[in-house]
Amino acid sequence: LSFKDAQFKVASIIRNRILIGHAVYNDLQALMLSHPNLLIRDTSRYKPFRKLAKGRTPGLKMLVKEILDITIQSGSHSSVEDARFTIQLYKSVKNEWE
Repeated sequence: LSFKDAQFKVASIIRNRILIGHAVYNDLQALMLSHPNLLIRDTSRYKPFRKLAKGRTPGLKMLVKEILDITIQSGSHSSVEDARFTIQLYKSVKNEWE
């Protein structure tokens, strides 16, 4: 799969959809894609989560420990695990966020 093909597939999957992620702007930048801000739910930029990090960008590991009381990333790094817990974080505050 070429970069261009991957970029096209991702763009078509996220088009007109809410995109949930942690520091998702990094992923979009790596793929050279943009997405409407109104359709992005970035747990690293959510103000109540930033308060836990004293206004700084909170790490996913810290947020999951503080909000969900679960320890992650204690061994090898798993992007699948990160995605699952990012979704759980979002779901835990979805009503307040929206």
